[in-house]
Amino acid sequence: MKKLFYNGTIYTMDENQPTAKAVAIENDKIVEVYQEIPTDWDGEKVDLNQNVMFPGFIDGHSHFVGCANALSQCDLSQAYSFDEIVEAIKTFIQDNNIQAGQWVVANNYDHNFLKEKAHPDRNVLDRISTDIPIMLVHVSNHMGVVNTAGLKMQNINDDVVDPQGGKYGRFEDHSLSGYMEENAFINFQKSISSFDLDVLMANVAKAQELYAKYGITTIQDGMVTKELYPLYQLLAHQGALKMDVVGYIDLENSRDLYINHPENHEYHGHFRLGGYKIFLDGSPQGRTAWMKEPYTNSNDCAYPVHSDEHLYQLIHQALADHAQLLAHCNGDAAAKQYVDTFEKVRHDDGVDQTYRPVMIHAQFVANDELKRMKSIEMMPSFFVAHTYYWGDIHIENLGYERASRMSAVKDAINAGLRYTFHQDTPVLMPDMMKTVACAVKRVTKNGVELSQEQSVSVKEALAAITINAAYQYHEEDRKGSIEKGKQANFTILEKDPFKVDVDELENIQVAQTIVDGSVIYSKH
Repeated sequence: MKKLFYNGTIYTMDENQPTAKAVAIENDKIVEVYQEIPTDWDGEKVDLNQNVMFPGFIDGHSHFVGCANALSQCDLSQAYSFDEIVEAIKTFIQDNNIQAGQWVVANNYDHNFLKEKAHPDRNVLDRISTDIPIMLVHVSNHMGVVNTAGLKMQNINDDVVDPQGGKYGRFEDHSLSGYMEENAFINFQKSISSFDLDVLMANVAKAQELYAKYGITTIQDGMVTKELYPLYQLLAHQGALKMDVVGYIDLENSRDLYINHPENHEYHGHFRLGGYKIFLDGSPQGRTAWMKEPYTNSNDCAYPVHSDEHLYQLIHQALADHAQLLAHCNGDAAAKQYVDTFEKVRHDDGVDQTYRPVMIHAQFVANDELKRMKSIEMMPSFFVAHTYYWGDIHIENLGYERASRMSAVKDAINAGLRYTFHQDTPVLMPDMMKTVACAVKRVTKNGVELSQEQSVSVKEALAAITINAAYQYHEEDRKGSIEKGKQANFTILEKDPFKVDVDELENIQVAQTIVDGSVIYSKH
């Protein structure tokens, strides 16, 4: 099927030909980019109706199945006190006819915005039920709270020992409070992971609609485990995926999946494996991101997930497997550990190819580390919307000077780095234009202006979610710009981000999302 897109503003993100008057596709590929609308076109014509075409937006980092799962969980994003959490979960239990012994998972609570300015404990959750196990997942996904029934069901008692890179919260008498963070919480989540396949398949369809609504044509699943991998095999086999999903294997626990399934290093049914993922620290809004200097009003810098020696082994394994490595780094100490250790492994192993490693989040990476990243082809993927959503919290936790420089995109550009943006969905909705606005404006929820030295232009922000993101995935030959031979993936916006007032950027709506030449989302 041949189609010609015309009568709109077309931005190609191709430096050699930044704009076009028309784009021709045949089936799933771009066959021509025109500077004038052809008069002899004999195929279908698609009128853009004065809308604005970009190459399809690309998600720099998220957790796709996590997003799908969250659709069946109790949403606490509008709960602003312990009492409201209790009432929201009680209502969820009643509405869903939850019985004793059935797990209830509630997500998106944020202690920073609760009246109590604290995490709830098991005593709070016990007010909801003493026989239904309940788990609260913090909005960061790095910590959570479990009630007494949940602790008992998993046989966790007061004698449990903190794991490396994690902690159990305790009351003054040393008994468990139900709060857990980092590896303690991650391990607990794994111990209860189970899902209803029919429900999850339906939620996967809904999650794709959500990403498509924001113009996203390629999605990431940033932590594919042994438990999750069979689901992706099923989704790919059944043709259930409408857009590309790139999965990154849990290197710590599931390395064999990448080694034993080389056939999935290329797309099959819109799914492929992109490499490995590891965590090096926690969450800055939860004060578990590993910092070089202490958080305000404390002597605490938080802690690393891995020792230098263990991280060395993980990076060595990734390079030996010729695999791209994504590492979650929020704090400046974690970022330094990643760069230091990567440099050492590369030197010791004598390897030239690094497979474009990525520093995920890169909230507080120092300029010294950014400058060193170029020689190892490491890319930062910035969770730049933190500037708005948690900027005020970071000012409280770190002081204005340190917080103001968060998501230092301009420093990355000046260091000659390619960079991308993401929303870490389900932490935030995959709203690309909101993220673009955050990168340009750098203003917190309370209206505090953060360092404008790190502000970027609209063009630089859009590059992060198109051409740069394609490069991050080693897919710059087929995605990221509107060029002949590339995939027919497009995002159609209702307004021109280069021509609206900066305060209007976040309000620009996606009119259509097109993957392989087919419309997968249309606003009207």
